Amino acid sequence: MTNQSLTLASIGLRPTMRQLEYLVALDAHSHVGRAAAACFVTQPTLSAQIRELEKHVGVAVTERVGRGIAVTAAGRELAARARVILQAADELLESAHRSETELTGPLRVGAIPTVAPYLLARVLPAVRERHPSVEVHLLELQTGPLLAALGAAELDLGLVALPVEDERFDHEVVLVDPFLLAMAPDHRLANQSHVSMRGIRDETVLLLEDGHCLRDQALEICDRAGAANDGGIQGTSLHTICQMVAAGMGVTLLPASARQIEAREGTGVVVRHFSDTKPSRDVALAWRKLAPAAPLYRELGRLMSDRLAEAA
Repeated sequence: MTNQSLTLASIGLRPTMRQLEYLVALDAHSHVGRAAAACFVTQPTLSAQIRELEKHVGVAVTERVGRGIAVTAAGRELAARARVILQAADELLESAHRSETELTGPLRVGAIPTVAPYLLARVLPAVRERHPSVEVHLLELQTGPLLAALGAAELDLGLVALPVEDERFDHEVVLVDPFLLAMAPDHRLANQSHVSMRGIRDETVLLLEDGHCLRDQALEICDRAGAANDGGIQGTSLHTICQMVAAGMGVTLLPASARQIEAREGTGVVVRHFSDTKPSRDVALAWRKLAPAAPLYRELGRLMSDRLAEAA
């Protein structure tokens, strides 16, 4: 914007939207009476506003022809530009209205590494169906950095495992994700249809490295079961851990959501359900409580939950 336009705007010489509407109507109908009727105003009102418009722009937009008036060449050019401006204004209002009922534009979503590869492909189609104008941008982060980015408004949403003990955030549980015991096919427990927590007491349970919330959850379960883990063998990802399991280096607690990828046929990993205690994690969609779109985010969490339930 030029200094001149800033000066004109600051002293109130910018045309109003109403004046632009009157000009467009006059250009379309080539008759003051019909233009006024189309705008639901009287002829004197329309004529007065056209005169005000001419003062603002500094050129004549109409000229008298016989007993009527016609739009000048400059007026027609201004009318063409006014149509673009009015259309943009309508789209602005429509966008503002949609923002109350529909997500649009970029949506920055973070997901922890033990969720992203297994759930995103199952829930993103539902997001796009419900909010076709949204552009999802994904980022995979461990829980700490993800929550920091969410709190700093660098992310809009986060797929995390509960608990999230931060009063700034609200959440909607999208999946109760049971833990399965993953082992090599020739493991001593593989011939059982179910295993008990006591059954893993003498097992070496392979865990993720520090920083993964799944590690903390697995450690808590191991402590309750009395299973051994000296921290000597750690993996950087759930996929790496499962490769270690396939090599016979130990067993691990595998979220059921990861089963189709990490324990599918041919991976060298089999899983068994627990027979007594049913350990699980709650996967949730989290957002800032004060986010303007918080009601839509909660609806989105429920949509994800429904889609995951259908796929179960």
